[in-house]
Amino acid sequence: MEPKYSNILFINPWVREIYPPPSIGYLQASIKKYFGDKINVHACNIDSLDEILRKNNFDLVAVSFHSFSVKYALLIRGKVKNVKLICGGHHPSALPNQLLDIGYNQVVVGEGENAIIDILLGDENAIVKSKNRYFESINERPFPDYSGLGDNWNDGYPIISSRGCPFTCNFCASSFFWGRKWYMRNVDNIIEEIQHRINNYHMTTWMFEDDNFTLNRKRAIEICSEIINNNIKMTWQCASRAETLCDEELCDYLVRAGCKVVWLGVESLSQESLDRCGKNTTVEKMLKGIEIAESFGLSTMSQFIIGLPDDTLNNIIETANNIKKSAISRKGVNIAWILPNTEIYRKAKEMGFDDNTYLSQGAPFYTYEQDIGTLNKWGDIIRRAK
Repeated sequence: MEPKYSNILFINPWVREIYPPPSIGYLQASIKKYFGDKINVHACNIDSLDEILRKNNFDLVAVSFHSFSVKYALLIRGKVKNVKLICGGHHPSALPNQLLDIGYNQVVVGEGENAIIDILLGDENAIVKSKNRYFESINERPFPDYSGLGDNWNDGYPIISSRGCPFTCNFCASSFFWGRKWYMRNVDNIIEEIQHRINNYHMTTWMFEDDNFTLNRKRAIEICSEIINNNIKMTWQCASRAETLCDEELCDYLVRAGCKVVWLGVESLSQESLDRCGKNTTVEKMLKGIEIAESFGLSTMSQFIIGLPDDTLNNIIETANNIKKSAISRKGVNIAWILPNTEIYRKAKEMGFDDNTYLSQGAPFYTYEQDIGTLNKWGDIIRRAK
């Protein structure tokens, strides 16, 4: 079938990331693979939107939003005139009618590679979910194409080796978006992408942006083994759960394969707080995993969340005391955000939270139990703990 549109633009509304957005990368690549040269595909960052709109006549413009970047949705709607405007991503998937109500013509809910093909072939539904399987499996999807999004990605490129998360932490929107499913690319496909980046873009480093790269230890070791066996001399980072690092063989493979940093969602070192937020782990296991990782030369970056529902000063003090006794070498602290369709969101709605807040300021902090001054003081307690 012939596409209904011939000249389309993808907009990246969030330029604060250190890596280009995989969502736009996968969408661009999917369109080019399916339609070939029948469609002209462009992409830009929001700071160059005026210029590219002035120089081109597009018949379709698409934006990928999360709850932080959706504050630019009205701005983009105002700039994109007399052109069909669609969007997708985590936030529109959770609150599709919010974007339709402010003038977006269609909203993609869930993964976009197959849904965007439906739209380009003429699907006019206001809310679009993947019906057809143009790319049947995750391994059939082309490697992301970041054309138009800039070249100054000094920290390398993201690689997504698996999608989804089976956990249900009450502050995280990932499990809703993926339906608590987790599925993975095969190892050969991942290694092929790495080598593609090296050969075509001279990439020297990358980040595995999976929610949890080490969720399946056997698979993680297989990926590391292939990196080692193919003599790929690269440095990289990944995200993980701390307790999965209670495995000396896994840590050894990560180091030998070039992994330098493992980002850990620790959130709290108060067992009471961990249990309340549905973390499904223990303080003891997480600290043991960090200790083993650090002993193998892996730098761990432990990330903490301040102000989780029902947290108290005692939980913060307990966390700080456990940090002082731990092998934690680096840490970051964030106040809990309100993200759609999380337990925190539901609690905030009960206390009067207005969804229009997202359109004016992006995802706000959860301040219904503690004021921002108190939360900042709690954050300082964690930051000063050594």
